Amino acid sequence: MSDTASLVRDRETARLVGSGWLRIAALAARLPVSPVHYVEHRPRRWWNDLADLIDAYRQWLNGFRFAEDTEIGLLFVPAPLVIDTRAPIDTPIRRHQCPDLDDDFFDRRLDAGIDLVPDGANGQFFLTCVGRYGISAGSHHSINAAPAAQFQLDGTDTRQAMTRQLWGARVLQAGHQFRPDSEENPTWTFTVFAGHPLIDGQAASGTILKSRVRFRLGKPDRGIASARSAPPSRSRPCNGTVIQTSMD
Repeated sequence: MSDTASLVRDRETARLVGSGWLRIAALAARLPVSPVHYVEHRPRRWWNDLADLIDAYRQWLNGFRFAEDTEIGLLFVPAPLVIDTRAPIDTPIRRHQCPDLDDDFFDRRLDAGIDLVPDGANGQFFLTCVGRYGISAGSHHSINAAPAAQFQLDGTDTRQAMTRQLWGARVLQAGHQFRPDSEENPTWTFTVFAGHPLIDGQAASGTILKSRVRFRLGKPDRGIASARSAPPSRSRPCNGTVIQTSMD
């Protein structure tokens, strides 16, 4: 294993050890397999390939505004039957995550949402933005109208996985450490779910505002600096498997 891959392994393992998946007891109890257990058993080739993909991802991301504010890493996304991160999370879990969080806000017009975890799997990993902020890539309209090559990474159109499910998992994975897209951050932002079709002519997005995690609808042409995106990579082979390998 290269020195870079060793650093990636140590960093991503530590990220999961400190995440909400382990530190919030109610979440940990619902996971059939700990995501830490999974990554601890990956072979050297898997980590070498991941290190290469992270390097390619960072170089590609640098073409977008506010790329310097993003943190790239592995995001664990549980299957909806385990924890449905597309939907409001139980208030006791939110309170355990942070005592001042109240009931989630969920616009009633939102549908069930897109599920990117394969059938029969307990969960999967994505390489994506895992910190407070995503990149500034424009509005829902402008992202979807852009040439496919602009959002192409490792043979995949990253716009397809800019979904509510991944953002909901990102908020839970942050655990006690920080709040993505929160007004408590130095800069308040919201994440645009460009992978979802419009509903009633409006675009879905997520943010944390006034002590509530909010799944909401808004103008599809809102491309202000606070509108962020979190493009995920989904397709790099890693020793016969892929980054989003099933957790069963």
